Amino acid sequence: MQSLNSFKVSAFAAGYIQLNSLKDIVDLYATVDVRRTHFYILGGGSNTLFVEDFPGCILHVQLSGIEVIAETCHKVLVKAAAGVVWHQLVLFCIGKGYGGIENLSLIPGTVGGAPIQNIGAYGIELKDVVDTIEAIELSTGQKVIFKGSACGFGYRTSFFKTKWSHQYLITSITLALHKETKYAIAYESIQAMLAKMEVKQLSFKAISDAVIAIRRQKLPDPATLGNAGSFFQNPLISIDHYAWLKQKYPSLIAFSREDKAQIKISAAWLIEAAGCKGLRIGNVGVYPLHALILVNYGGATGKDIIDLAAHIKQKVKNQFDITLIPEVNIPPTLPVYT
Repeated sequence: MQSLNSFKVSAFAAGYIQLNSLKDIVDLYATVDVRRTHFYILGGGSNTLFVEDFPGCILHVQLSGIEVIAETCHKVLVKAAAGVVWHQLVLFCIGKGYGGIENLSLIPGTVGGAPIQNIGAYGIELKDVVDTIEAIELSTGQKVIFKGSACGFGYRTSFFKTKWSHQYLITSITLALHKETKYAIAYESIQAMLAKMEVKQLSFKAISDAVIAIRRQKLPDPATLGNAGSFFQNPLISIDHYAWLKQKYPSLIAFSREDKAQIKISAAWLIEAAGCKGLRIGNVGVYPLHALILVNYGGATGKDIIDLAAHIKQKVKNQFDITLIPEVNIPPTLPVYT
């Protein structure tokens, strides 16, 4: 599995099936006893960490295709198959003049993984634009269509990650995008990059180019340095907890939320303040330019990365009384279907 995960850790699976078409999924049910097989669904492998060998079968989703299924003067519905690289979908939409996901440029992974994690960046989340999600119920092989509003989207989570975990194989998503000249540029980093790039006229492409430049400036390329992007979520804490921390640490970085009962804290700030930015233990480390990125310098195992993550979690917990939650998925070792 080493070539199929962006951490580039070595691991073996007992079985592997590549799904290139909907027919391949139909054939799967004709040849495999789904109820007695331990599956793990893999897309781009950009958010997966193999800590040990996987005892079941990998379903590698490679479904392809993007199509415009409805369009008016102001709105458009774009359907993309689960195996499409997410950034390719962003570029397709920008090229057509469709807005809504330009802030999500260069996020690694495939379309099928986007709703599971409810990917987000710079003030936009997938939940803001998703219309419907098509999936196969693994236990029956039946096609199911979910409205985006029914998927339990939250901060870096959804029902596909929680109560529906391992129950559905996402085959495509449909996004509701727009053609209007409205842009999400509230983040100072985007404004600063647009100014640096001397952008005179805002456009979906200009914002995308700014986001790409920011990400390339501070994030390592998985092709050259194994990583899975942000390893931890930005934690949510109570207003009282935030007030106590802010008094003690005036430079604390936080983000406001619609839910006024909680404040989102920068996990990168916490990790750096705990003295872990740039930390290296053997073949693993915290990326020197971004404290949220754990990297494999070469030859690291999944356990090495988990041990480093546990060390960071303990440091942050001891200093700030905040428990960091990983974003990265770890394939289960126990059977999902019996």
